[in-house]
Order: sequence, then structure tokens, then C-alpha cells
Amino acid sequence: MNTKKQSLLFLTAVSISAAHCSADERLFTYSYEADVLPKGATEFEQWITHSRDKADGVFSRWDFREELEFGLTDRLTTALYLNFRNTTITTDTVDSHDFEFKGISSEWKYQFLNPNTKPIGLLGYGEVTYNGSELELEQKLILQKNFGEHWVAVLNVIAEQEWEWESNDEERELVLEFTAGLSYRINPNWAVGIEGRHRRVYEDWDDELGNAWFVGPALHYARSQWWATLTVLPQVAGHPDAAHGLELDEHTKVEARLLVGYSF
Repeated sequence: MNTKKQSLLFLTAVSISAAHCSADERLFTYSYEADVLPKGATEFEQWITHSRDKADGVFSRWDFREELEFGLTDRLTTALYLNFRNTTITTDTVDSHDFEFKGISSEWKYQFLNPNTKPIGLLGYGEVTYNGSELELEQKLILQKNFGEHWVAVLNVIAEQEWEWESNDEERELVLEFTAGLSYRINPNWAVGIEGRHRRVYEDWDDELGNAWFVGPALHYARSQWWATLTVLPQVAGHPDAAHGLELDEHTKVEARLLVGYSF
């Protein structure tokens, strides 16, 4: 079979698969793509994020998010999240095991440019999270470029503002983050890629506490009504240096995230 026929068969298979899969299918877990759900569509996503290992003792954190997303128009989607966290810290002076409800989130996404019909995709993202003592606002600018039927590249620019109130005291934190990903679709079901993120944390919005770089593989699998994506991101560099060139006060040595989506 010649190369032209192979390419035509692959493109046809991808198109058939795409017709049955969610338009908001995620190839990455820390980076968003510029796609949205079509009008009237509904999708449930389960998030599981694991972060572990800091400078001293044992540190392990599991974050769970349950998301229900709705397509309001062919450009605008909204979603609601329930957020939970389980944290274990064991050092010479601390031994704690906490499971917390981290509040409810409201997400809004608007697609300015469709990456499947335009040279580049552009999406605006806003999210608010509140749990009674903490308020968090998050904004993202999301860019996506498709290279033929195989390759997808994304870039996210992210800002988060956090307020926490305890005993009449207010604490503020600012997080600036850049994420990027490159994925190769092997066939209609499987895709492999690489994802990276750079995260900077500021106390009172101007005093930098630490920054870190993460890079690792991303694996994606999709069927007709559901999909799953896994990313593992070890920290490769950070400042200030806590151990072996890593920042281990605000960040951990490794993070991993699994997303599972189901379309109704």
C-alpha cells in the first residue's frame, strides 16, 4: 500500500473516531487544549493527582476532583467541580494525616479560534474556587497548533490568585505558571507525548517563595465514549536549591496526574 493511501486511511479512521469521541478529549493533564464541548454535550471527568517527596521526612498528597462539564454553545462551555485532598506529612516533629474538602469550583471556557479550522486555536479560561475560608481565582490563555493529522502542540499561560482567612488574618498568594505539551497520535485510540510546566509562587503577590521546572511523558487512550490520559512529571530544576538542584519547599520531587473522561 503506498504512502498516500496509508495517510488517507489513517485520516479517515481518525475522523470516524473523532465523530464518536468527546470534542473536549484531553491529550495532556496539566495543559489544556483549545477545544470545547459542542452545544448540548455533557461530560464527566475524574481527576487524580499525586504529589510526593519534599526536603525532609515523608510527604504525600492526593488531590481528587470530580468535574461535570456542559456545552452551552459551540464556543462556550461551563463546568462544576468538587475538590478533595488527602495529605500525609511525617517528620521528626510532625505526624499528620488529613482529608479535607477543598471547596467547589466553577469553570468557564470560551473558544475564540478553532484549532481544527484555523491556523492556530485560541481559548480563554476562567475558574473560581471557594470553600468558606479560601478563595481562588484562575485565568488561562490557551494556544493550540495542529500539524497534520498526527501532531498537536499546546501552550498555556496561567495566573492564580489565592486568599485565605484564618483568625481574622488574611494571607495572599500568587502563582504564575507556563505549561506546554507536544503529542503524537499513533492511531485513533493511542497518543503519546511530552509535557512540561514552570511554576512560580509568590507570597503577598510580590515576594517569590520558589519556582520549579517539571518535564515528563504523557500517555493518552480513547474509546467511543470515554478516554484516559496519564502524565508523570518529575521536577528537573528549581530555585532556591533545597537538594540536588530542586526546590522542595513549595514543590515536590514528582507529580503524576490521571484524567478519565466519559461523554453522555
